[in-house]
Amino acid sequence: MEPFAWSRYTKKMHDLLRRPLSIGQFTNTPENMSLCSYEGGSKDEGNWYRLQILVDLTDGVIADVKYSFFGPTVLLVSLEAIARYIVRKNIRQALNVSVEVLDRTLRDQDAQPAFKERHGSYVLFALEGVSQALQKVSHVEVKDYSTPLEEPPVFTGQRMGENWLDLSHESRIKILEQAFEEHIRPFLAIDEGGVQILGIENHTEVKIAYSGNCTSCFSAIGSTLNGIQSLLQERVYSALKVVPDLDNLKLHQDAHH
Repeated sequence: MEPFAWSRYTKKMHDLLRRPLSIGQFTNTPENMSLCSYEGGSKDEGNWYRLQILVDLTDGVIADVKYSFFGPTVLLVSLEAIARYIVRKNIRQALNVSVEVLDRTLRDQDAQPAFKERHGSYVLFALEGVSQALQKVSHVEVKDYSTPLEEPPVFTGQRMGENWLDLSHESRIKILEQAFEEHIRPFLAIDEGGVQILGIENHTEVKIAYSGNCTSCFSAIGSTLNGIQSLLQERVYSALKVVPDLDNLKLHQDAHH
């Protein structure tokens, strides 16, 4: 274990270390559930874990996660972060969780990554367990879910576009692209969706077009849209309004979103 490793962790990572909620193992499998397991690494090499994921077979949603581990604290942080994040996600979403998404959920400040470069291999090592374990339920149909763009955390820093009305159009687009790339697109990608900026009208109306699964998801004009707008108002400029290209959407009453 690295000396003084704790001093290099964010406050959110400290919380995972002090209060790990998912350490343990399942002793039985409830009805209509599947227990998906994976064991990786080696105790002899000081880098081992066992991951158990409980999946509801009726809708493909992850009901609970447990793990055991032997190794450095960053492996515990990785497993605990994954366990907390994928619970109540469906199996497809869980498979698309990335190092970048986990890192952003654990940051204390936007510009400072939570995981150091040398930690990346441990996070990938833990994510591999999710992929391997969920192979057991690859046949399960996923039903009724929404894009996992979560409500932005309370933000107290300076907005990226504080002097928005004094900026050029090019500068505004550049700021928006940075915000979308860092805070929005990685989370939409979990649901195999995406979003592009079409332009800015009347100085504060941000026109967007969805792609991928977002085009057939009702949350694209509901919770996802509200999440994007709230995040831009928090991080960029308080008067921004997000307007989706409705012609690009394929919303049907039978859509599984």
